[in-house]
Parts: sequence; structure tokens; C-alpha cells
Amino acid sequence: MSKIDFLSFMSRQKISQSELAEALDVHQSAVSQYVSGKSGVVFDKVEKLVELGITPEELFGENVGKKMRDAIIKDYLSKSGASTGATGEIPNSLEIVKEGLIEILKRI
Repeated sequence: MSKIDFLSFMSRQKISQSELAEALDVHQSAVSQYVSGKSGVVFDKVEKLVELGITPEELFGENVGKKMRDAIIKDYLSKSGASTGATGEIPNSLEIVKEGLIEILKRI
């Protein structure tokens, strides 16, 4: 797995390292190590990050993340029979991607 883009995630969510540490139930110094890349994230914390709303792009990097997002949405559309709106977006796509990522993580 590539380095998780914590700075983008925290900026988008408008949370500090200490707030993220509290949400992940780790010490703030652990989050500091995650952000700097000095330490990797324990697997169970990755699922929590997904629940908090980290995007596939922030989690896996831009290229892999976009492919994963597209695959999750395509899979959702094929299973549900739903269609995209006029803009090509599907309603609640962030929630669908989050649920898809959690499903993938549970299989690992």
C-alpha cells in the first residue's frame, strides 16, 4: 500500500492530528508518525479511516484510488440496477464508495 495522504484527509475533514488520534483510539504521536511516513497504519485503523470518510485516492494514491472508486461504483450499479444522474454522478456516491471499501477490507 502506498503512503496514505493524511494531510489531504485531515484538511478535507477539517480535523487536527489530535482529533484524528482520538477517533482512531491511538496516541497523537502515532498519528504524527503516520503523517510523516515514519510508521505504517495498523490494519484495523485503516477500516476506521474508511468509516471516517477517507477517499480511495487518499488511501491508495491517485491512480489506484480512482480505479478502485470506479470499480466500486460500477459494481454497485450492476448489482443495484441503478443509473447515474444527468451529470454522470450517482446519488450518495461517497457513501457507496465507503461501503465498498469496507466490504473489500473485510475480505482481506
